[in-house]
Amino acid sequence: MLAAEAARECVIRERWARDTGQWDEMAESYYPDTRIAVGWASCSGADFIANTQKLASTSRGQGLHQLGPIQVQVNGNRAFAELPAQIVMPVEIDGQEATLFVWERMCFRVEKREDDWRIAEFRAVYLKDSVAPEYVGDRMSLDTELLSSYRRSYRYTQYWSNQAGWGDHPDRPGIDRPELMRAVYEDNARWLAEPAL
Repeated sequence: MLAAEAARECVIRERWARDTGQWDEMAESYYPDTRIAVGWASCSGADFIANTQKLASTSRGQGLHQLGPIQVQVNGNRAFAELPAQIVMPVEIDGQEATLFVWERMCFRVEKREDDWRIAEFRAVYLKDSVAPEYVGDRMSLDTELLSSYRRSYRYTQYWSNQAGWGDHPDRPGIDRPELMRAVYEDNARWLAEPAL
């Protein structure tokens, strides 16, 4: 129970630090070899912090994460933590102020190395996303042909990410690609069962 609570606290601390701009605190949640794979970035933990800082300073503000209950499985000094989340992010799309809504499952590999628990990997599994204009009554005119070419589970995220210069990232696991979802959970189960080096 103590290990599960430590892993859970690590995940909560990292998400809190991201949403509140506590970058040093966020950095303390990662190892030098931490890997991140989300809808708009695939990088190290350090680069994810730098990218998040840039995103917060160049977009319309900091995104917010509403987190659901965290399920944790522990094997020795390794833990797999999974939780549902909704992201609310102020963005600009086609020159119009808007809010991007993303529903996903967050998958964290958390390890205890030496005396503390930190995140070794964070991957997002996409369920659905949507976008709404900032002001009630406004209408958004998106490129429907381009939009239809993107993945159903996170097409608005892809649409925005390309416009904002963060790239396409079409290979993320999502409910529209169940084989990619299975691979994430199978890989994490194997990782959890293996003894840590």
